[in-house]
Amino acid sequence: MNKGRVAGGARGRNTPPPGEHHRLMVNSIEDRLASPHLERLAKNLITHMEKSGMTKPEFAESIGMSGSQFRYVRSRAANPSIEMLGKISAKLKTPLYELLEDCRLGHRRNLSAKQMTKNLSMVVKRKYAESELDKEQFAKVIGVSLPQLYLMLRGDSNPSLLIVIEIARRLGIGMWELLGVEPMQVEEPVGR
Repeated sequence: MNKGRVAGGARGRNTPPPGEHHRLMVNSIEDRLASPHLERLAKNLITHMEKSGMTKPEFAESIGMSGSQFRYVRSRAANPSIEMLGKISAKLKTPLYELLEDCRLGHRRNLSAKQMTKNLSMVVKRKYAESELDKEQFAKVIGVSLPQLYLMLRGDSNPSLLIVIEIARRLGIGMWELLGVEPMQVEEPVGR
């Protein structure tokens, strides 16, 4: 059944108008600069660096980045992947959600990048099965290419933060639910 719509979810999340479902995601510098998550990450990395007493190059190396990568993240010109964010989180011994939102544990779980991408795969598989759409239609609904969808379904995808946020929005769930950090809320299936 080709309904091609994404449910709004239990917590009233906004979903894109039907015409936007067919546009693949491209994140511009404006998108990165407007992201509160990337802003919070940059501020928290600067704070961690200042507390460490290290120089910028030393700190960058300590968290597994090159100096130029660190500069781009600090200036919010970069959109790090889940794998990179997981490495930073592990090196700083700080849960990712604290780096991105300054939010304490509560009911959230501190997962590795591998666990988050595995959960993303499981959620996308479940949403795809519930949608009753074919793979090409479902890829358009969540705004990714067909090869990227195949990677997600296999658990081999390493999307960037802003892509994860947009996929979650299009699925009508929160980013942390998509990554398995928060428990899934009851929501309507995609495509019905």
